[in-house]
Amino acid sequence: MSIRTFFDSDAVFIAFLAVFVAVSAIVLSHRDGKDLKVGLYAIDQVRQKKSPYINPIDPKRPIFRYAPGVTILEYPFFLTTRVVGPYQLEHTGPSVFAWFAAEMLALLGSGWFLYKLIPAASPSLSLRNLKISFVMALPLIIYEVINSQNKLIALFLILAAVFLFEKKKFLWSAILFNIALTIYVALLPFLFFFLIKDKRYLVSFMTAVLLVFLIIPSLVFGVDFNIYLIKEWMHSLQSFFSSSSYSSYADLRRSSQSIPSVVGRIFVSGHWGQYKDAISPVLIHVIIRVLSISVLGCSCFALWKNPKPAARGFSLAVFLILGLILPQYCIYYTWAYSFVFYFAVLNYISYPDVSRPLKRDLIILIVLLCVAGDTVGFHRLSYLSVLFWATIIFWAGLISVMLGRTHAFFFTPGHSSD
Repeated sequence: MSIRTFFDSDAVFIAFLAVFVAVSAIVLSHRDGKDLKVGLYAIDQVRQKKSPYINPIDPKRPIFRYAPGVTILEYPFFLTTRVVGPYQLEHTGPSVFAWFAAEMLALLGSGWFLYKLIPAASPSLSLRNLKISFVMALPLIIYEVINSQNKLIALFLILAAVFLFEKKKFLWSAILFNIALTIYVALLPFLFFFLIKDKRYLVSFMTAVLLVFLIIPSLVFGVDFNIYLIKEWMHSLQSFFSSSSYSSYADLRRSSQSIPSVVGRIFVSGHWGQYKDAISPVLIHVIIRVLSISVLGCSCFALWKNPKPAARGFSLAVFLILGLILPQYCIYYTWAYSFVFYFAVLNYISYPDVSRPLKRDLIILIVLLCVAGDTVGFHRLSYLSVLFWATIIFWAGLISVMLGRTHAFFFTPGHSSD
């Protein structure tokens, strides 16, 4: 069977998806919901009117960093789970597979929204590109799924929010956006995405903040306990994001590929509890914040100046990339979002008015990112932040096109027939 047949035949691809689901489920059964246990334990703590942000195993390192509303979102998945000790849970099987089903539906829904949001030269090309993008990102998608993580749920919510935004249903869009933030607060830069496109969105956003973070949780937890939980959550975020020291955080781990982790690894050496700083920790902090603000600023400027309707998928990809590289740390599996990046590029280059040299270079960028994603299992390469640098190069390419670049990135061709 040829590659073309594989991507053009719906029946063949559905069979491939069935194998993906089956293999993921088998691996998942052996991992027993590794990361989902954090949320399930937090649910139990909240039910007992305790703070889920206190880690009895290591008080200096809170593990649950999500907004209080996440415990409401995940409560239906508690099922037969029984907590027997700090982060020690039994009978988690039904919860794990129920969450797995939710992730699969979120992935399917994300594909549908992408198909609607990011145009291609023809619907058939768009569907084929969606399949190709999924396969290219598959190793990282599997990594996300078998860890029972929640980033695919957040992706579905943010894409749904963008879809509703395009339909001018601002309040519903803002509600879904805020629910996405309860899961993954690093998606907050998307507020700029919405506001640059339509400043009226701010009213809906503030209304949704009150609903999602204050009113609805207060109805469930009680006003006083919800306020207590919000304070605990904000304290955990403040201590995590505002520190100028890297001697007590996990953000230097090799699996993290965000700006703070990459810069930290450049200037900090040693092991846990015995780190040595090559320069002042305060200076490291300043470098990180300047780089982060610069990347955010360039992304906002490119969105504001973007002259190409066909490249609007690029702006979606760029702001998802911000959710990967701006947090204090971001582990490999969140790069499951890369299937959005590939899809945006493949659909863009499907248009005949895109020059051949630019098409070639954009293909080089997605191949570079794909290869970097496939090498995350090699620890030495991960310590060199290969995935981060590939992502930054890819981001810069998208920004360049959004700002109106129409020719090659890597070298200027002698002539072009386009």
